[in-house]
Amino acid sequence: MRNELCPCGSGVKYKRCCGAASAQPNATAAAGSPSNPRQAQRQFQHGVQLLRAGQTAAAISSLRAAIRADGKHFDAHHALGSAFAQIGQFADASTVLQRAVALRPGSAAAHRDLGAAYDCQNLHEQAINAYRKAVELAPKLGDVHHRLGELYVMYSRREEASDCFDRAAELTRNATVAHLYRSDARLLRGDIPGAEQFASKAAGLDPTSSAAHGTVAGLLYVQGRFAEAANAFEAALRLDPKAAKCWDGLVRCRKYSAADNSMQDRMRAVLQRRDLHDVERMTINFAIGKVYDDCGDYAHAMQHFDIGNRLRAQELKFDRAGFAAEIDRNIQLFTPDFMASRAASGAPDRKPLFIVGMPRAGTTLVEQIVSSHPDIAAGGELTVWTQSDTEPDPVTGEFDPDRTHAAMTKYLSALQRIGPSAARVTDKLPFNLFRLGAIHTLMPHARIIHCERDPIDTCLSIYTNLFSSRVPFAARKDDLVFCYRQYLRMMDHWRKTLPPGIFMDVQYERLVADREAETRRLIAFTGLDWDDRCLQPEQNARTISTTSAWQARQPVYATSVQRWRRYAPWIGELRQLEPAGAQPAFA
Repeated sequence: MRNELCPCGSGVKYKRCCGAASAQPNATAAAGSPSNPRQAQRQFQHGVQLLRAGQTAAAISSLRAAIRADGKHFDAHHALGSAFAQIGQFADASTVLQRAVALRPGSAAAHRDLGAAYDCQNLHEQAINAYRKAVELAPKLGDVHHRLGELYVMYSRREEASDCFDRAAELTRNATVAHLYRSDARLLRGDIPGAEQFASKAAGLDPTSSAAHGTVAGLLYVQGRFAEAANAFEAALRLDPKAAKCWDGLVRCRKYSAADNSMQDRMRAVLQRRDLHDVERMTINFAIGKVYDDCGDYAHAMQHFDIGNRLRAQELKFDRAGFAAEIDRNIQLFTPDFMASRAASGAPDRKPLFIVGMPRAGTTLVEQIVSSHPDIAAGGELTVWTQSDTEPDPVTGEFDPDRTHAAMTKYLSALQRIGPSAARVTDKLPFNLFRLGAIHTLMPHARIIHCERDPIDTCLSIYTNLFSSRVPFAARKDDLVFCYRQYLRMMDHWRKTLPPGIFMDVQYERLVADREAETRRLIAFTGLDWDDRCLQPEQNARTISTTSAWQARQPVYATSVQRWRRYAPWIGELRQLEPAGAQPAFA
């Protein structure tokens, strides 16, 4: 692109024209050229007129001229950044808009547009920071509050997300949309009845709203009301066949057979549409793959999973070096001596029961089993605190006492709200496995259950499922292999450093093969008396918000053991995780 002719029509290569202006918008002033504010203003006004007329390329040329005439012309920088965004040059847009916010830090609009430019590049952390600054400066930017909420959800920052959705609801004039935002906020806080009430009001206000019917369907789904959910998903799809999340929800409401080929046909017809966004196309491909998998057509299933993952990979960036370095820091810092020397200052509460492991390794099943006990409440995937709340100082290696005390108080208060009379409350956020050193140091009496499963089955299941939160290594098989090996290194360290009385491993394959013995071992580990209800987890009526919601409500089954062998011809790099000496795989 940089060596091609500039789209502004100047006849000069892009790198010497608009590319140069975006990279160094104040280059002329830096070289000592005199500023000409009047000329800059004329060029700016002309550029704005061209933008309004839809002549974006010509507008870019004029706005560049304005910046050359006055390198401190804020409005020209802001307009040029917007022009680059209009033609999809988001990296150039963010570069110019960075200069704009430096020139006028109090401009909410410039921060908002900078956030959008980052957002379009999937630079979510930078987008969040820019959006937050925008709403600090202009608290009534409802659309920014809503987008912030969506980004927080992607990173499991649920409390912040729910606050954003409530604020967006206050600011919108559309009553139906406001009810849907309120519903999302209640769901993130675990208030399912409240969420369903708001969603139903939205559907009543506007029966033609696909989004309202889809929201109702999703809430029925997490409650295990799968037949009702399927009907609501179908109602949403009749109104909007492009509603990709509804296709995903619909196919998860039951298991399909070869007689259900009309479902694939319906979704393939939607994929032929030219107005689908990549995220919609990705989601529908995963949904088709799920149906093919149910039907035993694994070749076609993997074709669609591969397509879906190529699209998912566009917004995922996995920093291998940073990931490995974080594990190195944990191993070096959290030694037995480090944790033991600080145990006396930790919270004495015995209520926390952590369930950790790689995604799709059986954490939902284990939580379903143990929370069938009347003295154990299910917390699901809790995101009460952020990593920085419990992160030791990178220089001293010590915890900030005020910050960690506030974090512990907040966390334990959340557990008390979930299970006021419970002896234990579960937290099954899988990636807590990378924080077990801090968790044990700050809560030395918390118990930790680690779920493990066949490595290829685990990684294949991650690869073939969509997640509501962001899993940066999910879309590439080589990233999955790298991550899994780092995870094994992390868990080997925790086994050596955490006391056996507070840590235990549970193997998925052994759990489904010898369910009663393993379930009894689980309950004994929690320190509670046995209860027969733990042998019937499918009767546990709790809300389940993960992709395993349907499976967790079925009697425990073993059909997912060695599932990867059905995909053996297509698993690629995942085969590197096959144990040495294993039997040859077959399709």
